[in-house]
Amino acid sequence: MTHPLLCERCPWRAVAVAVLVLLTSGSLAAQAVRGTVQGTVTDSSGGSLPGVTVELKNLGTGVVQTAVTNAEGRYTAPDLQLGEYEVQATLTGFQSMIRRGITLRVGSQVVVDFQLGVGAVQETITVTGAAPTVDTVSSAVGAVIEQKQIADLPLNGRNFAQLISLAPGANEIPFGAAGGNSFFGRQSNFTVSGARPEGQAFLLDNTNIQGFWNRGPGSNVFGTTLGVEAIAEFQTLTNTYSAQFGGNGAVINAVTKSGTNQLRGSAFEFYRNSKLDAKNYFDTLGKQPFSKHQFGGSAGGALKQNKAFFFVTYEGIQQDRTETRIATVPDANARLGIVNGVNVGVNPAIAPLLDLYPLPTTPLSGGVGQVALIASSPGHENYSLARLDYTISDKTSIFGRYVLDTAEVFDAFAGSNIPLWGADQSTNNQYFTTEVRRIICSIRAAAAAPPTGKR
Repeated sequence: MTHPLLCERCPWRAVAVAVLVLLTSGSLAAQAVRGTVQGTVTDSSGGSLPGVTVELKNLGTGVVQTAVTNAEGRYTAPDLQLGEYEVQATLTGFQSMIRRGITLRVGSQVVVDFQLGVGAVQETITVTGAAPTVDTVSSAVGAVIEQKQIADLPLNGRNFAQLISLAPGANEIPFGAAGGNSFFGRQSNFTVSGARPEGQAFLLDNTNIQGFWNRGPGSNVFGTTLGVEAIAEFQTLTNTYSAQFGGNGAVINAVTKSGTNQLRGSAFEFYRNSKLDAKNYFDTLGKQPFSKHQFGGSAGGALKQNKAFFFVTYEGIQQDRTETRIATVPDANARLGIVNGVNVGVNPAIAPLLDLYPLPTTPLSGGVGQVALIASSPGHENYSLARLDYTISDKTSIFGRYVLDTAEVFDAFAGSNIPLWGADQSTNNQYFTTEVRRIICSIRAAAAAPPTGKR
Protein backbone atom coordinates (compact mmCIF):
# COMPACT_ATOMS: atom_id res chain seq x y z
CA MET A 1 0.00 0.00 0.00
CA THR A 2 1.15 3.51 -0.71
CA HIS A 3 0.29 6.91 0.77
CA PRO A 4 1.74 9.48 -1.63
CA LEU A 5 1.12 13.23 -1.33
CA LEU A 6 -1.00 14.25 -4.28
CA CYS A 7 -2.12 17.65 -5.52
CA GLU A 8 -5.76 17.52 -6.52
CA ARG A 9 -5.38 18.78 -10.11
CA CYS A 10 -1.66 19.49 -10.38
CA PRO A 11 0.60 16.66 -9.16
CA TRP A 12 3.61 18.00 -11.06
CA ARG A 13 3.27 21.34 -9.26
CA ALA A 14 3.29 19.62 -5.90
CA VAL A 15 6.55 17.90 -6.83
CA ALA A 16 8.04 21.17 -8.09
CA VAL A 17 7.08 22.98 -4.90
CA ALA A 18 8.58 20.22 -2.77
CA VAL A 19 11.87 20.42 -4.68
CA LEU A 20 11.88 24.22 -4.41
CA VAL A 21 11.33 24.06 -0.64
CA LEU A 22 14.21 21.61 -0.24
CA LEU A 23 16.55 23.77 -2.31
CA THR A 24 15.70 27.00 -0.49
CA SER A 25 15.02 25.70 3.03
CA GLY A 26 18.19 27.29 4.35
CA SER A 27 16.85 30.79 3.71
CA LEU A 28 13.16 30.32 4.48
CA ALA A 29 11.85 32.00 7.61
CA ALA A 30 9.82 30.11 10.16
CA GLN A 31 6.15 30.42 9.17
CA ALA A 32 4.73 30.09 12.66
CA VAL A 33 3.50 33.56 13.55
CA ARG A 34 0.05 32.76 12.23
CA GLY A 35 -2.48 30.12 13.22
CA THR A 36 -4.01 26.98 11.77
CA VAL A 37 -7.53 25.59 11.95
CA GLN A 38 -8.07 21.93 11.18
CA GLY A 39 -10.68 19.33 11.90
CA THR A 40 -12.97 16.57 10.68
CA VAL A 41 -16.49 16.77 9.26
CA THR A 42 -18.84 13.81 9.76
CA ASP A 43 -22.52 13.03 9.32
CA SER A 44 -24.91 12.25 12.18
CA SER A 45 -23.81 8.60 12.17
CA GLY A 46 -20.12 9.48 12.46
CA GLY A 47 -19.26 8.73 8.84
CA SER A 48 -16.72 10.92 7.03
CA LEU A 49 -18.01 13.59 4.69
CA PRO A 50 -15.71 14.43 1.75
CA GLY A 51 -16.17 17.55 -0.37
CA VAL A 52 -17.48 19.75 2.44
CA THR A 53 -16.72 23.45 1.93
CA VAL A 54 -15.32 25.04 5.10
CA GLU A 55 -15.20 28.83 5.16
CA LEU A 56 -13.16 30.65 7.80
CA LYS A 57 -13.98 34.33 8.27
CA ASN A 58 -11.79 36.73 10.23
CA LEU A 59 -14.30 38.90 12.07
CA GLY A 60 -11.85 41.80 12.33
CA THR A 61 -10.82 42.07 8.70
CA GLY A 62 -13.65 40.26 6.94
CA VAL A 63 -11.12 38.15 5.00
CA VAL A 64 -12.45 34.67 4.16
CA GLN A 65 -10.33 31.59 3.49
CA THR A 66 -11.81 28.34 2.16
CA ALA A 67 -10.84 24.70 2.64
CA VAL A 68 -12.45 21.48 1.34
CA THR A 69 -12.52 18.17 3.20
CA ASN A 70 -10.70 15.18 1.68
CA ALA A 71 -11.85 11.58 1.36
CA GLU A 72 -11.47 11.08 5.11
CA GLY A 73 -13.52 14.18 5.89
CA ARG A 74 -10.50 16.14 7.09
CA TYR A 75 -9.60 19.72 6.28
CA THR A 76 -6.75 22.07 7.12
CA ALA A 77 -6.65 25.86 6.81
CA PRO A 78 -3.07 26.98 7.51
CA ASP A 79 -1.42 30.40 7.68
CA LEU A 80 -4.40 32.29 9.09
CA GLN A 81 -4.01 35.77 10.51
CA LEU A 82 -4.51 35.99 14.26
CA GLY A 83 -7.87 37.09 15.62
CA GLU A 84 -11.48 36.03 16.15
CA TYR A 85 -13.04 33.68 13.59
CA GLU A 86 -16.30 32.06 12.68
CA VAL A 87 -16.11 28.80 10.73
CA GLN A 88 -18.93 27.49 8.53
CA ALA A 89 -19.27 24.02 6.96
CA THR A 90 -21.68 23.46 4.03
CA LEU A 91 -22.51 20.49 1.79
CA THR A 92 -25.46 19.93 -0.52
CA GLY A 93 -28.05 17.71 1.15
CA PHE A 94 -26.92 18.59 4.67
CA GLN A 95 -27.62 21.36 7.12
CA SER A 96 -25.02 24.10 7.32
CA MET A 97 -23.25 24.63 10.63
CA ILE A 98 -21.44 27.72 11.93
CA ARG A 99 -18.96 27.59 14.79
CA ARG A 100 -18.28 30.90 16.53
CA GLY A 101 -15.92 31.96 19.29
CA ILE A 102 -12.81 30.61 17.57
CA THR A 103 -9.70 32.56 18.62
CA LEU A 104 -6.38 32.11 16.85
CA ARG A 105 -3.24 33.02 18.76
CA VAL A 106 0.38 33.10 17.67
CA GLY A 107 1.48 29.65 16.54
CA SER A 108 -1.84 28.06 17.57
CA GLN A 109 -3.30 24.96 15.91
CA VAL A 110 -7.00 24.85 16.72
CA VAL A 111 -9.17 21.79 16.06
CA VAL A 112 -12.74 22.60 14.95
CA ASP A 113 -14.88 19.54 14.15
CA PHE A 114 -18.36 19.47 12.61
CA GLN A 115 -21.19 16.95 12.60
CA LEU A 116 -23.75 17.77 9.90
CA GLY A 117 -27.31 16.51 9.91
CA VAL A 118 -29.33 15.70 6.82
CA GLY A 119 -31.33 18.67 5.58
CA ALA A 120 -31.38 21.66 3.28
CA VAL A 121 -28.33 23.89 3.03
CA GLN A 122 -30.57 26.82 3.99
CA GLU A 123 -31.02 25.24 7.42
CA THR A 124 -28.16 26.59 9.52
CA ILE A 125 -27.14 25.54 13.00
CA THR A 126 -25.03 28.05 14.90
CA VAL A 127 -22.81 26.90 17.76
CA THR A 128 -21.30 29.60 19.93
CA GLY A 129 -18.48 28.62 22.26
CA ALA A 130 -14.76 28.98 22.66
CA ALA A 131 -12.50 26.47 20.99
CA PRO A 132 -10.45 24.24 23.30
CA THR A 133 -7.49 26.13 24.79
CA VAL A 134 -5.36 23.00 25.07
CA ASP A 135 -3.22 22.39 21.99
CA THR A 136 -3.78 18.75 21.09
CA VAL A 137 -1.78 18.95 17.85
CA SER A 138 1.67 20.31 18.70
CA SER A 139 4.09 18.88 21.28
CA ALA A 140 5.77 22.26 21.84
CA VAL A 141 6.04 23.49 25.42
CA GLY A 142 5.58 27.22 25.91
CA ALA A 143 3.37 30.09 27.00
CA VAL A 144 1.45 32.75 25.08
CA ILE A 145 1.32 36.34 26.34
CA GLU A 146 -1.80 38.01 24.93
CA GLN A 147 -2.18 41.66 23.95
CA LYS A 148 -4.39 42.37 26.96
CA GLN A 149 -1.66 41.14 29.29
CA ILE A 150 0.91 43.28 27.48
CA ALA A 151 -1.34 46.34 27.81
CA ASP A 152 -2.62 45.81 31.37
CA LEU A 153 0.24 44.33 33.37
CA PRO A 154 2.57 46.89 35.03
CA LEU A 155 5.82 47.22 33.11
CA ASN A 156 8.74 49.35 34.22
CA GLY A 157 9.57 51.52 31.23
CA ARG A 158 6.89 49.79 29.09
CA ASN A 159 9.43 47.07 28.34
CA PHE A 160 7.26 44.17 27.17
CA ALA A 161 10.20 41.74 27.19
CA GLN A 162 9.85 41.63 30.99
CA LEU A 163 6.78 39.42 30.44
CA ILE A 164 9.01 36.63 29.13
CA SER A 165 9.62 35.67 32.76
CA LEU A 166 5.93 34.67 33.04
CA ALA A 167 6.71 31.52 31.04
CA PRO A 168 7.46 28.46 33.18
CA GLY A 169 11.21 28.00 33.63
CA ALA A 170 12.10 31.50 32.39
CA ASN A 171 14.13 33.77 34.68
CA GLU A 172 15.41 37.29 34.07
CA ILE A 173 19.10 38.17 34.37
CA PRO A 174 19.04 41.90 35.19
CA PHE A 175 21.64 44.29 33.87
CA GLY A 176 24.73 44.26 36.06
CA ALA A 177 23.91 40.94 37.74
CA ALA A 178 26.43 38.10 37.91
CA GLY A 179 26.31 36.34 34.56
CA GLY A 180 24.60 39.39 33.06
CA ASN A 181 25.56 41.31 29.97
CA SER A 182 27.13 44.58 31.10
CA PHE A 183 29.66 44.26 28.27
CA PHE A 184 26.85 44.17 25.69
CA GLY A 185 24.68 47.02 27.00
CA ARG A 186 21.96 47.60 29.57
CA GLN A 187 19.50 45.06 28.21
CA SER A 188 18.18 42.37 30.54
CA ASN A 189 18.58 38.76 29.46
CA PHE A 190 16.70 35.58 30.20
CA THR A 191 17.71 32.07 31.00
CA VAL A 192 15.07 29.50 30.08
CA SER A 193 15.13 26.03 31.60
CA GLY A 194 18.72 26.63 32.69
CA ALA A 195 19.98 27.32 29.16
CA ARG A 196 22.48 30.04 28.32
CA PRO A 197 20.90 33.39 27.39
CA GLU A 198 22.77 33.73 24.09
CA GLY A 199 21.28 30.52 22.69
CA GLN A 200 17.82 32.01 22.17
CA ALA A 201 16.01 33.33 19.11
CA PHE A 202 13.78 36.41 19.17
CA LEU A 203 11.48 36.56 16.14
CA LEU A 204 9.25 39.46 15.11
CA ASP A 205 6.96 38.47 12.23
CA ASN A 206 9.50 35.79 11.27
CA THR A 207 12.45 38.22 11.40
CA ASN A 208 15.23 37.59 13.91
CA ILE A 209 15.78 40.88 15.78
CA GLN A 210 18.44 39.76 18.25
CA GLY A 211 21.12 42.32 18.95
CA PHE A 212 24.89 42.04 19.33
CA TRP A 213 25.98 38.53 20.36
CA ASN A 214 22.30 37.44 20.52
CA ARG A 215 21.86 39.45 23.69
CA GLY A 216 18.22 40.46 23.36
CA PRO A 217 16.29 42.82 21.08
CA GLY A 218 15.55 46.49 21.53
CA SER A 219 17.83 49.32 22.57
CA ASN A 220 20.85 48.12 24.50
CA VAL A 221 21.84 51.66 25.51
CA PHE A 222 18.46 52.20 27.18
CA GLY A 223 17.82 48.59 28.14
CA THR A 224 14.28 48.66 26.77
CA THR A 225 12.29 46.63 24.25
CA LEU A 226 9.55 49.00 23.14
CA GLY A 227 6.44 47.97 21.23
CA VAL A 228 3.63 47.68 23.76
CA GLU A 229 1.34 49.45 21.27
CA ALA A 230 2.68 47.40 18.35
CA ILE A 231 2.86 43.81 19.63
CA ALA A 232 -0.33 41.78 19.25
CA GLU A 233 1.02 38.88 21.31
CA PHE A 234 4.06 36.68 21.63
CA GLN A 235 4.86 33.09 22.44
CA THR A 236 7.73 31.81 24.56
CA LEU A 237 8.66 28.32 23.37
CA THR A 238 10.84 26.57 25.93
CA ASN A 239 11.45 23.14 24.41
CA THR A 240 10.26 20.38 22.04
CA TYR A 241 9.20 22.96 19.46
CA SER A 242 9.30 22.38 15.71
CA ALA A 243 12.58 22.37 13.79
CA GLN A 244 11.40 25.30 11.66
CA PHE A 245 12.54 27.70 14.39
CA GLY A 246 16.16 26.53 14.39
CA GLY A 247 18.48 27.41 17.28
CA ASN A 248 19.14 25.41 20.39
CA GLY A 249 17.54 27.51 23.14
CA ALA A 250 14.22 29.18 23.83
CA VAL A 251 12.30 30.96 21.06
CA ILE A 252 10.41 34.21 21.57
CA ASN A 253 7.88 34.27 18.73
CA ALA A 254 6.21 37.70 18.49
CA VAL A 255 3.73 39.08 15.98
CA THR A 256 2.77 42.71 15.39
CA LYS A 257 -0.74 44.12 15.19
CA SER A 258 -2.50 44.68 11.91
CA GLY A 259 -5.37 46.97 11.01
CA THR A 260 -8.99 45.85 10.82
CA ASN A 261 -12.16 47.15 9.18
CA GLN A 262 -12.74 49.32 12.24
CA LEU A 263 -10.58 52.44 12.68
CA ARG A 264 -8.89 52.39 16.08
CA GLY A 265 -6.15 54.36 17.76
CA SER A 266 -4.51 55.16 21.06
CA ALA A 267 -2.47 57.90 22.70
CA PHE A 268 -0.51 57.85 25.93
CA GLU A 269 1.80 59.90 28.12
CA PHE A 270 3.60 58.59 31.20
CA TYR A 271 5.75 60.72 33.45
CA ARG A 272 7.98 59.63 36.31
CA ASN A 273 10.19 61.75 38.56
CA SER A 274 12.12 61.41 41.80
CA LYS A 275 9.68 63.25 44.08
CA LEU A 276 8.58 60.08 45.84
CA ASP A 277 11.83 58.14 45.42
CA ALA A 278 13.91 57.16 48.43
CA LYS A 279 17.46 58.43 48.65
CA ASN A 280 20.08 56.05 47.31
CA TYR A 281 22.51 54.69 49.89
CA PHE A 282 25.43 56.34 48.05
CA ASP A 283 23.70 59.74 47.74
CA THR A 284 25.83 61.40 50.38
CA LEU A 285 25.26 64.74 48.65
CA GLY A 286 21.49 64.35 48.83
CA LYS A 287 18.83 62.69 46.68
CA GLN A 288 19.55 63.22 43.00
CA PRO A 289 16.89 64.22 40.43
CA PHE A 290 15.42 61.86 37.88
CA SER A 291 12.79 62.48 35.19
CA LYS A 292 11.39 60.27 32.44
CA HIS A 293 8.71 60.97 29.85
CA GLN A 294 7.22 58.17 27.72
CA PHE A 295 4.68 59.16 25.11
CA GLY A 296 3.25 58.07 21.79
CA GLY A 297 0.24 56.62 20.06
CA SER A 298 -1.02 54.24 17.40
CA ALA A 299 -3.61 54.07 14.64
CA GLY A 300 -4.94 51.23 12.52
CA GLY A 301 -7.75 50.67 10.09
CA ALA A 302 -8.78 49.77 6.57
CA LEU A 303 -7.50 51.34 3.38
CA LYS A 304 -10.09 49.22 1.56
CA GLN A 305 -12.75 47.27 3.40
CA ASN A 306 -12.02 43.53 3.66
CA LYS A 307 -8.92 44.01 1.48
CA ALA A 308 -6.19 46.42 2.57
CA PHE A 309 -5.24 47.41 6.13
CA PHE A 310 -2.66 49.62 7.84
CA PHE A 311 -1.22 49.98 11.32
CA VAL A 312 1.29 52.59 12.56
CA THR A 313 2.67 53.39 15.99
CA TYR A 314 5.23 55.67 17.63
CA GLU A 315 6.77 55.52 21.11
CA GLY A 316 9.24 58.03 22.51
CA ILE A 317 11.36 58.33 25.65
CA GLN A 318 12.99 61.45 27.08
CA GLN A 319 15.04 60.77 30.20
CA ASP A 320 17.48 62.64 32.43
CA ARG A 321 19.14 60.75 35.26
CA THR A 322 21.62 62.16 37.77
CA GLU A 323 23.77 59.65 39.61
CA THR A 324 26.11 59.65 42.57
CA ARG A 325 29.35 57.70 42.34
CA ILE A 326 32.00 57.18 45.01
CA ALA A 327 35.43 57.62 43.40
CA THR A 328 38.89 56.83 44.74
CA VAL A 329 41.24 59.73 43.92
CA PRO A 330 44.79 60.88 44.79
CA ASP A 331 45.02 62.97 47.97
CA ALA A 332 46.92 66.26 48.34
CA ASN A 333 50.19 64.54 49.38
CA ALA A 334 50.14 62.23 46.35
CA ARG A 335 49.88 65.24 44.06
CA LEU A 336 53.17 66.43 45.59
CA GLY A 337 54.78 63.03 45.20
CA ILE A 338 54.52 62.10 48.90
CA VAL A 339 53.21 58.56 49.48
CA ASN A 340 53.24 57.01 52.99
CA GLY A 341 55.52 59.80 54.18
CA VAL A 342 58.12 59.19 51.46
CA ASN A 343 58.72 61.80 48.77
CA VAL A 344 58.95 59.83 45.52
CA GLY A 345 58.46 62.87 43.30
CA VAL A 346 56.06 63.49 40.45
CA ASN A 347 56.88 63.24 36.79
CA PRO A 348 56.09 66.63 35.18
CA ALA A 349 54.12 64.85 32.46
CA ILE A 350 51.85 63.24 35.08
CA ALA A 351 51.24 66.32 37.24
CA PRO A 352 48.57 67.90 34.96
CA LEU A 353 46.61 64.62 34.96
CA LEU A 354 46.66 64.39 38.76
CA ASP A 355 45.21 67.90 38.92
CA LEU A 356 42.14 66.71 36.99
CA TYR A 357 41.05 64.56 39.93
CA PRO A 358 39.03 66.25 42.68
CA LEU A 359 40.41 66.23 46.21
CA PRO A 360 39.05 63.47 48.46
CA THR A 361 36.67 64.20 51.33
CA THR A 362 37.30 60.86 53.07
CA PRO A 363 41.00 60.12 53.56
CA LEU A 364 42.36 56.61 53.11
CA SER A 365 45.87 55.22 53.35
CA GLY A 366 48.44 54.91 50.56
CA GLY A 367 48.04 58.45 49.18
CA VAL A 368 44.39 58.10 48.14
CA GLY A 369 40.97 58.99 49.48
CA GLN A 370 37.31 58.90 48.44
CA VAL A 371 34.95 61.58 47.19
CA ALA A 372 31.27 61.56 46.13
CA LEU A 373 30.67 62.90 42.62
CA ILE A 374 27.45 63.58 40.72
CA ALA A 375 26.76 63.90 36.99
CA SER A 376 23.77 63.87 34.65
CA SER A 377 23.24 61.30 31.89
CA PRO A 378 20.45 62.45 29.53
CA GLY A 379 19.07 60.24 26.77
CA HIS A 380 16.23 59.66 24.35
CA GLU A 381 14.72 56.87 22.25
CA ASN A 382 12.33 56.90 19.28
CA TYR A 383 10.49 53.75 18.18
CA SER A 384 8.32 53.69 15.03
CA LEU A 385 6.52 50.86 13.27
CA ALA A 386 4.43 50.74 10.09
CA ARG A 387 2.62 47.69 8.75
CA LEU A 388 0.51 47.06 5.63
CA ASP A 389 -1.61 44.00 4.82
CA TYR A 390 -3.29 43.45 1.47
CA THR A 391 -5.46 40.48 0.50
CA ILE A 392 -5.39 40.18 -3.28
CA SER A 393 -7.58 37.08 -3.39
CA ASP A 394 -8.53 34.14 -1.21
CA LYS A 395 -5.23 32.53 -2.28
CA THR A 396 -2.81 35.47 -2.45
CA SER A 397 -1.89 38.11 0.14
CA ILE A 398 0.95 40.56 0.78
CA PHE A 399 2.36 41.78 4.06
CA GLY A 400 5.04 44.38 4.82
CA ARG A 401 6.40 45.85 8.05
CA TYR A 402 9.14 48.37 8.87
CA VAL A 403 10.60 49.13 12.32
CA LEU A 404 12.92 52.03 13.17
CA ASP A 405 14.30 52.08 16.71
CA THR A 406 16.97 54.70 17.50
CA ALA A 407 18.35 55.68 20.89
CA GLU A 408 21.13 57.82 22.30
CA VAL A 409 22.42 58.19 25.86
CA PHE A 410 25.28 60.32 27.18
CA ASP A 411 26.92 58.24 29.91
CA ALA A 412 28.86 60.63 32.13
CA PHE A 413 30.46 57.74 34.02
CA ALA A 414 31.31 55.63 30.99
CA GLY A 415 35.09 55.69 31.60
CA SER A 416 35.19 55.49 35.39
CA ASN A 417 33.47 56.74 38.54
CA ILE A 418 34.82 60.21 37.72
CA PRO A 419 32.75 62.20 35.17
CA LEU A 420 35.72 63.22 33.05
CA TRP A 421 35.56 60.64 30.26
CA GLY A 422 31.88 60.51 29.35
CA ALA A 423 30.73 58.85 26.15
CA ASP A 424 27.81 59.07 23.74
CA GLN A 425 26.24 55.65 23.32
CA SER A 426 23.75 55.06 20.53
CA THR A 427 21.87 52.31 18.72
CA ASN A 428 20.09 52.34 15.38
CA ASN A 429 17.99 49.23 14.76
CA GLN A 430 16.04 48.94 11.52
CA TYR A 431 14.05 45.92 10.37
CA PHE A 432 12.09 45.46 7.17
CA THR A 433 10.04 42.36 6.52
CA THR A 434 7.88 41.62 3.50
CA GLU A 435 6.06 38.43 2.56
CA VAL A 436 3.97 37.26 -0.36
CA ARG A 437 1.72 34.30 0.42
CA ARG A 438 0.26 32.21 -2.36
CA ILE A 439 -1.73 28.98 -2.05
CA ILE A 440 -0.65 27.09 -5.17
CA CYS A 441 -2.92 24.10 -4.78
CA SER A 442 -4.47 21.96 -2.09
CA ILE A 443 -2.52 18.91 -1.02
CA ARG A 444 -4.18 15.84 0.39
CA ALA A 445 -3.19 12.38 1.52
CA ALA A 446 -4.25 9.83 -1.07
CA ALA A 447 -6.48 6.99 0.03
CA ALA A 448 -4.79 3.67 0.56
CA ALA A 449 -4.67 1.55 -2.57
CA PRO A 450 -6.69 -1.70 -2.35
CA PRO A 451 -4.66 -4.90 -1.89
CA THR A 452 -3.76 -6.62 -5.16
CA GLY A 453 -3.20 -10.06 -3.73
CA LYS A 454 0.48 -9.99 -4.73
CA ARG A 455 3.49 -9.75 -2.41
